[in-house]
Formats: sequence, structure tokens, C-alpha cells
Amino acid sequence: MESRAKRIYRYLDDDIDAVLFMNDEEPNVDTMFPYATGTAGGLFEGCQAIVWPDSKVDLLSTVLEETSARLSTAHVTVFRNPGERDDLLRRLLGSAKRVGVNARGLSYNNYSVLKKALPKAKFIDISSALLHARVVKDKDELKRLQKACDIVSKVADEIPDIITPGMTELEAAAELNYRMQRYGATGPSFTTIAGFGPNSAEPHHEPDGTKLRKNDFALFDFGALFQKYGSDLTRTFFYGRATKEQKRIYQTTLEAQLAGIDAIRPGITGKEVDAVARSIIDSSEFKGLFIHSLGHSIGLSVHDGARMAPTSDLVLEEGMVLTVEPGIYVRGKGGVRIEDDIVVTKKGCKVLTSASKEMRVV
Repeated sequence: MESRAKRIYRYLDDDIDAVLFMNDEEPNVDTMFPYATGTAGGLFEGCQAIVWPDSKVDLLSTVLEETSARLSTAHVTVFRNPGERDDLLRRLLGSAKRVGVNARGLSYNNYSVLKKALPKAKFIDISSALLHARVVKDKDELKRLQKACDIVSKVADEIPDIITPGMTELEAAAELNYRMQRYGATGPSFTTIAGFGPNSAEPHHEPDGTKLRKNDFALFDFGALFQKYGSDLTRTFFYGRATKEQKRIYQTTLEAQLAGIDAIRPGITGKEVDAVARSIIDSSEFKGLFIHSLGHSIGLSVHDGARMAPTSDLVLEEGMVLTVEPGIYVRGKGGVRIEDDIVVTKKGCKVLTSASKEMRVV
């Protein structure tokens, strides 16, 4: 598989002398920075990475991040203050006329720094090309993603033993986060969702003090972060008992998800896969209650730049990692979402998450 640097330049239309990434302070750090440098740890606040057309990578690192920097595949130069960093930047890029930058990950403050340090350079926004480059994962990325998926799957299978009557959503979310870290995650890959009862009908519900009660839907959407790469999984349970309607909601959602997974292969578009799953729900009594896209790419970000949606022209390629997550949401009652992570293979796809999808009443 080609290097990440080569992938970046393959998608560039313009004649670019170099590609430059610069981090601000957390949380304003560019997710393309670890992609370009191969770093697995460290924040690299205020640091810079330069990717050259010949695939070489220069990493300008603070002393604080030197240990993590030395573990990367880049050529590392350490600076001790911003002035020294900017001198290094001028020495490396002083003659560059066209410098590609990731405008989506570059703060205005850092853009001003770059303009001052390199006044003769023209900065070109190449963020769309960068998203295209990173949507197909290499072997190292797939290895990290698989580990993140293994961790979240293990925790998901323990949920029936975790939830108890009267437990709050916040308590459940905290327990999931704890177990993910206990099994090797750096932390959650996004804010863990636990939605009980009617709250499960809100796809991006933030957990609160709502308590688990008998006959509730209990939805959990969470992911594990491992060496910068995150998984994303959703499982829905029923507490106490499940009504006939709740069972129909679950079975319809599961049927839609399985059909979507079965449709995935290289060459198919995101909207075609979405349509396969959506048609099952819209031909049922729950028509119109699937209110979001079927899935999105994952990697260094939990939403990594590509989607399978009714308007998505994304053409699936081998090596893309995506979620498949249909849902049915009945306002005031509750909802079901079933989500797995897959990687597109030569003839279809492989499901990376392994937690049971059997309907469970706990």
C-alpha cells in the first residue's frame, strides 16, 4: 500500500511545493497531524509537520513532545521556543511559493503565525484532498482500528451485567468508559451516549440523571480510542420486558442493518447502500422514523469525512472503514439503533465489531 504522503499528493490538483500542518492548543489540534507523522501519542501543541512531494516528512517538535516524536516515522527537529520554531520553518520553507494547508484543522491564530513566518508563500486550502486521502486506511491504521473495535465489542457484551434498576444514564456511561480503559483504550472516542426510555429516541442524547425503569428502551452508543483511532458501536436493550411494538422496532432495525452490510462492496455508492437499508424501514409501519444517514467513515475522527447517506456520491473502495447504523425513533417512547464498524474488502466487507446483536431483555 502506498505511503500516506504519496496518497496526499495523489489527490492534489494544484502544483504544491509542500504540505504544512500546525496544531494549536487542545482541543484545536489537527487530526491530520498524526496521520502525516505516524505519531501514536502526544498532543504536539504548537508543533508543525511538513510533508514533501518526495514523501519525506519533517516534524518540528517541542522538547515536551520529543519522546513521542522520536517514535514516529518523521525526521524530527526539536525547538525550544516559538521564535526558534519559526526560524526553522523559514529555513525549510522560505523559498516555497505554494504551500498546502488543512483549513479545516488550522486555527486563525496559527494561520496568522504562518503568514508572518512565510510572507512570500501562498497558502492553498487542500482540506478536501486530505479527506479523500485518509478515508482509505493502511495496514497500521486498520490494526489500530481493529483493536479499538475489539475493546468496544468486549464492553458491549458486558452491558447486560452492568445495568441495574434505578441506575442513571450518567452512571452507565461512566461504567462503560471505565471498562474501555481497563481493557486498553486511551479513553472514549467521543462522549458516550446512554439513553433510557424516551431519551433513546434522540440520536445524540447526552446522558443525564434519568434513571433506568422497567419496560425502558436502553440505548448505548460509545467507542474506544486506541493510539489515536476510534471505534463507534451502538447496542439497544430492553429492561424488564419488551412490548410487541418494541420487538418489531428492533427486528426491523436489525433487518435493515444486515441488508446494508450485505450490500457493501467496492464500486457501490454511499447513497445506494443507504437506500437498501432505508427501504426496509420505509416499507414497514415505521416509515420516516429513520432520521439520519446510514453511516460514516471513522478513523482519527469519529466522523472521518465520508458518509453513506441519501445524498452521498461516495464510491466505496477497498480499505474504507465505515459505520452501518440504521435506527428507528419514536418520539416520546424510545428508539432502537444498531451500529457496527466495517472495512470494505475486495468483494464485500468485513465486520470489525463483534458484540452480539441478539435482541436482549435484561
